Amino acid sequence: MRTNVWVPLLIIVVVRAVFAGTLFCAEDINAVKVQMEKRLPLIVELKAKGIVGEDRMGYLQFIGGKREKENVVQAENLDRRKVYEAISQKEGVAVEQVGQRRALQIANKARKGEWLQDQNEKWYQK
Repeated sequence: MRTNVWVPLLIIVVVRAVFAGTLFCAEDINAVKVQMEKRLPLIVELKAKGIVGEDRMGYLQFIGGKREKENVVQAENLDRRKVYEAISQKEGVAVEQVGQRRALQIANKARKGEWLQDQNEKWYQK
């Protein structure tokens, strides 16, 4: 009889823990997106100068030898990884697949002159 009482209680505790984790994760991702939005003008500027480009996996990479605002590029890539991981968990697909899909979206919206990497890892300007 006592076992029957503990099972529903255990289920309630587990469900609450999962829900709380999901809620925290969503809030965390929203905070990441806010930081990404704040960083966007610098990213746009770096792309316009030809300093960074979008690789085939959905991350920024430096083009050539000039490395301006490395901390901004690193922070952006870390945040993109967090977003890709969240989407990956939600959709049940690999993080790499999420990044590749995002890379295609970015390439379609890229401005003329921006550097992109194709699926064969070759860099080109749009």
